[in-house]
Parts: sequence; structure tokens; C-alpha cells
Amino acid sequence: MTLLKRPAPSFKNKIKHSYFKFFSKFHRPFPTRKNSVLIIEFKSFHGETLPGYIKYLLDLGHNVDVVLHRPKNATKGDRNDQGLFSCFSKNNKVKIIFLSRYDMHSLLHSQVMSDFRYIIINTFNDKIEREYFFGLPQLKLVCVIHNPDIIDIYFETHKMISLVKMVSASKNSPSVVNPHYFGEFKKKSRKNDESNKTIFAALNSNDLSQRNFNLLFHACDILYKKGIYNFTVKAIGKGIHIPERYSYNIQDFGFLDFQQMYSEIDTADFFLALIDQKSVHYTNKASGSYQISYGFLKPLILHRQFSDITGINNKNSVLHNDNFDLADAMEKCINMPNNDYCQMLDALENSERELYDRSLNNLREVLREF
Repeated sequence: MTLLKRPAPSFKNKIKHSYFKFFSKFHRPFPTRKNSVLIIEFKSFHGETLPGYIKYLLDLGHNVDVVLHRPKNATKGDRNDQGLFSCFSKNNKVKIIFLSRYDMHSLLHSQVMSDFRYIIINTFNDKIEREYFFGLPQLKLVCVIHNPDIIDIYFETHKMISLVKMVSASKNSPSVVNPHYFGEFKKKSRKNDESNKTIFAALNSNDLSQRNFNLLFHACDILYKKGIYNFTVKAIGKGIHIPERYSYNIQDFGFLDFQQMYSEIDTADFFLALIDQKSVHYTNKASGSYQISYGFLKPLILHRQFSDITGINNKNSVLHNDNFDLADAMEKCINMPNNDYCQMLDALENSERELYDRSLNNLREVLREF
């Protein structure tokens, strides 16, 4: 298929890149080490994928330098903070560097870039290329795409990877390298340890196309009519308002930093994806719910139409066929005997190991092609 022509950079961007190209000659943002890979994130989000990519690179024998923006206001979306990397706090092969937007531009234009073995762009799209990469020499770039709608020609010669298998209209499907490592979290040994309540976790969001909490409210209404109250849902994040009538079963944690969020997810039995069946774009793009399910070994409650790209199935998770079947899926989880639950965890752990090994091999092959 013929690639679409990428839009030309604006005059403002051309002037900006000329400015940084000149002044970068006198600027060295930080010292580099031998056999280091640079991971750079230009966005204030998507940081949750960084520990997973760091882990793969460490397994491949590299030092890792991570560059990202200094967070300003976490509750307003600047989520990428130091807490993401606590699992590497004692690892001297990992270096986390927070830079201003000015210094990130200067870094890209500096000689330092040629010192890195490889460079991974943690979030790449057409806008990122025009904003940051116009006029730069060819670099050993690996670009992580989160959506399949990349049309840019500039990166046609570079390597594309994605979190899940994607079909792209303008390029060959990228190699899947799924980053789902958040630290060392142990698999649960049983369900309903003390409270005799099944515990679900879910991420709340104002974007209903991303996660639709109204599906959970409707499911609760159905469960209440059946007299089922022995469950708790941990709602994490600033999202839509949770009505008072659900307060007995839905705990509204609001915004949590990464370490607090990880702690709450770790104690849950299941994770609710809450992806509306109308959100068909998720049949061809990643969701953070998939990463959480694998990283924390939490069986995922998911609409079946989103299962193909994830490796999620009825053995390692709980699938449902319609939005209004969510209550039945939750009831199945609530009534699931501990033996069945442990078998599901074992299946999910096996799937996670296969996904990790396949992703590691894919990344190894992508890097070998340079």
C-alpha cells in the first residue's frame, strides 16, 4: 500500500530546530556509559510501560538511561514520576533522568545521541516526529506505537514495535514487545483470604471510550437484584462520579501515586477492564488493563471481542459476550471455588511467561537488525 505523504514541519518548528542544532554544540545534558540504550518519553503519560522495557533491556545485557519530562501536576495527567522506577532503585545499570522540554530538544541535537547503542522512543506518532525529529540525522531508533494510524514516511527505515499485535494500514505490522513488568509481585495463593469478599480492581476514567464505569454500575444493579453483595471493587483514579448507592461495594480511592496504586491492585483477586463493546478501536490497540493483568497476575474480566490481540482467554481470565453480561462474569468470579481460581492463576502465569519470552526474543531480533 502507498504511504501517505507526511505533513511538512511548520516554519516555527524549522526555526526551533535550527536554534537547538546550533546551541547543542555547547551543551552536554549528561554523561553516557558504554553499551547504554536510551529510552525517551516525550509525553507526560505512558510511563507505566517504561519499567517493562527497562527489564527487557537489562535481560539483554544493556545499561539503560531513561529520559522523561519533569512532572508538574500528577493529578492533572503528569503521571511519569520517580515512583515508577522504585523496582530499579538499587540497580546501578539503570539511570533515570528528568529533563526540561528545552533540555530534551538539546539532547536530541547533541553528539550524545550517537553514543547510545540504541534509542527507543516510548511513545511515537506523527506529531512527535514533526515536533522533535525534523532535521535530525538518521539514528538507531526503535519506535513504540500505541495506535496503528502512523503515516509518517521519515521513520519508514526505522524499527516499529507495539504493545499488542496491530494491523497497520500504511506499514507492516510491528513486532510485539509487551512491557508488563512493574516490579516483583507474587501470585496470590488463594481467593477470599479473610473477608470472604471477592475483590476486584478497576481504573476510573472520564473517558468512557477508554473505560466505562457505567458498565460497572449496571452490573452492580443486576447483582443487587440477585441479593449478591459479597464483593468489593477498588476504583482507582480520578474519573466519573460514583453514586452513593454503590458505596458499600465500590471503594473510591481517587488519585493514587504509582506505588499506592500497585499496592491496591496487588491485593485484588480480579481486574475489571470495563472496555465498552462500542470502543472497537481496542480490537487493534493496546490498553493498560492488559498490562496490569499480566504484570500483577490478575485474571481479567474482558469483553470477548478484545481478547484476540491480548492472549487473554477463558482459561486465564473471564470473558463475556456483551456489555450487559458483565454482571454474570462478576458473579462467576464471586462464586468461583478457590481451586478453580488457582488453576486460572496458573494458566495466566504460563501465558505471562510465554508473552515475556516472545517479547524478549522479538526485541532481540529488532535490535540485531541495526
